Amino acid sequence: MIKALDKSIMGMNAMGTRLAVTANNIANCNTDEFKKDRVTLTEARNGGVLVQDISKVNTPGTTVEVYEETRELSNVDLGEEFVNLMTTQAGYTANAKVIKTQEELTGTILDIKR
Repeated sequence: MIKALDKSIMGMNAMGTRLAVTANNIANCNTDEFKKDRVTLTEARNGGVLVQDISKVNTPGTTVEVYEETRELSNVDLGEEFVNLMTTQAGYTANAKVIKTQEELTGTILDIKR
């Protein structure tokens, strides 16, 4: 039972990191030449989810001409970032439900033992 909690906490930590990176990408979507970050998640050896890597995505942003000057915009795609938010929320919610279920089971066991 405790292993399930460890894996859920590990998953929630990974989702928290992913949320922070996504929030940073969204906050900087209008910053010229900003390059978004991407979180790579991996399965832990005995289950659970870990952050394997946070890497910079160096693809060029859209170029625009403003007052006869060419500028590169950020490479953040808001559609992609909002999908990341939805999947992160689903992962966080699933792990929170496991922890809540574990809490209820522990409470039931303690009630039976009394």
